[in-house]
Amino acid sequence: MRLTLLAALCQVRQSELIDGLVELLIHPVHKISVRAEKKVEGELNAEFRRVQGKNGILVKLATAALELPEEIVRKALYPVVGERTLEDIIAEAKANEKELRTRVRTKLRGSYTHHYRRGLPKLLKAVRFRSSNDTFKPVMDALDLLQRYDGSDADFYAAAEAVPLEHVVPEDWRDAVLDPDSGLVERIPYELCVLVALRKAIRRREIWVEGANTWAQPDEDLPADFEDKGWPAPGAGHPLVLTGRSG
Repeated sequence: MRLTLLAALCQVRQSELIDGLVELLIHPVHKISVRAEKKVEGELNAEFRRVQGKNGILVKLATAALELPEEIVRKALYPVVGERTLEDIIAEAKANEKELRTRVRTKLRGSYTHHYRRGLPKLLKAVRFRSSNDTFKPVMDALDLLQRYDGSDADFYAAAEAVPLEHVVPEDWRDAVLDPDSGLVERIPYELCVLVALRKAIRRREIWVEGANTWAQPDEDLPADFEDKGWPAPGAGHPLVLTGRSG
């Protein structure tokens, strides 16, 4: 009886430890993303306020809109602020959006490289990821690629490597991941994209962790008579396994 209770206790503790490792993996990814966005937004807002005449232009536009609410835009606003000025403001705003994305990527890369990159690969090796959804095979393949290159000093993945991009690297990150001259995939920004994709998949339970409790296989949450009721089983295809070891 004692051995049975001890075995049950060990199993529960193991699940708790695995859940803790998963939390350590997914929370820093979200944390550095939010911090980078807030910091860059603050910097850009400060720069925006320093642009000469920008506040005055916005006040004039707001005043004209309030004083002439029934008038059409051309007659109410263009006499106050010219059409060309409005076009310049729009162009600057779009440039700021692009600069925001670029700066956020730079902040993320700095935080990840100098701090989190040392520990996150070890966490990836400590747990076993699985998925029953073929849509997330690129994420699983990307995780395997990260582990095979762990410890390598190479800045880019080899040209012969089949590096998954679809469902892993967002469109606005493609120019940061792909080298414009060689076309090779740079490891650091790619690793960030993989970790973000993994976090989203884990939170959606599309990728689950073997031996976990909170992040366990979602099928285990279903009632025992789920299939007897004739309901379709979640996911599709065969389980994909990533053991945390190369090969």
